[in-house]
Amino acid sequence: DEGNAALARRDWGLGNPNPDKALVPPCVEFSSCGGVQMQDISDDMLIFFFCPRASEAESVEEILYKHEAENADKLLLSVFVNPLLVDMGVTGFGMAGRMLRERLIDPLQPTYYLRTLQWGALTRLWPRQFTVWQEDENEADGYRLIKSMDRLPSNPEVEDIYDIENGMMNDPEKQKGFGLLNSLGDFVNGMTRL
Repeated sequence: DEGNAALARRDWGLGNPNPDKALVPPCVEFSSCGGVQMQDISDDMLIFFFCPRASEAESVEEILYKHEAENADKLLLSVFVNPLLVDMGVTGFGMAGRMLRERLIDPLQPTYYLRTLQWGALTRLWPRQFTVWQEDENEADGYRLIKSMDRLPSNPEVEDIYDIENGMMNDPEKQKGFGLLNSLGDFVNGMTRL
């Protein structure tokens, strides 16, 4: 937002008459997503979006696609740091959220990912896989790897991985057959977690 952009400009010394006191080069600019776009980004080679939120998704998408269309020969990289562009309260769970994910989020390649959980963490350091870790005081660094995946697992999948690892749920990949009662039981268990 504009407040954070102003705070970064102040704390990092942008516009300081003495360039030696600035923490970033003079070519770096800060701006908020949304509202009136004050800065000229037509010559930018890199664009960083820091913590864009769901309420700013439309502006982020407009800036990104407009800049890519007009300046494809100059733009080398767009980076999203800790984006939260889909939020049930803002974008909804239905078609609007799904379309936003398909247009903007799904094409992105997560290179670094860290989400803390009550019982562990979900991580990725590109080009490695996504990894789910559980706190374990017996391990030297305090965490034990419980699963690696080639894609970002959904929240329910992460909880299922933990439940399977700790014996609170049967692993569907190891179960024989797809009985109606097993499927119904999994559905009921999933609904009770909501």
